Amino acid sequence: MPRRLALIAVAAVGLSACSAKLPADVDEAALTQAIGRSVGSPSTCVIVADAEGRTVWRGGGYITCSRNLPSCDGAQTNAETVLKAGLGKPARFTSCPTTGANTVGWAVGPVPSGEGKPPRNLTYVAVMEGERALPGLEIKERLERAFRKAGF
Repeated sequence: MPRRLALIAVAAVGLSACSAKLPADVDEAALTQAIGRSVGSPSTCVIVADAEGRTVWRGGGYITCSRNLPSCDGAQTNAETVLKAGLGKPARFTSCPTTGANTVGWAVGPVPSGEGKPPRNLTYVAVMEGERALPGLEIKERLERAFRKAGF
């Protein structure tokens, strides 16, 4: 039994070594605070992924990020799907009504690199839904400022 536990521990360490991570010079706590202050709400999801689509950072719970919402082009989608479709592409943003007085705002695009910083090849998606949801363009602008504050 101890040998089995040792093998499981080695496998877990090996898998975590391969998992995608934020760049070393980006402060995760500062990122969490900056995004929370700029677009934070219980109805907001922000995901940052590497060029292969592996999540390196997530703001918002699993349920918030996996909800199906209007894509604003007649379909329903979720944050993961929008993120994968936006990998390596120019920024896009959109907004539309959902139900009642609610709206949804989407923003997806490359995480900007600050002056003097190397390109990171990271992509983000953000979605916000509710009565006070920000429009997609406003989400994009606020997130890009938050990324710079965190050290990107």
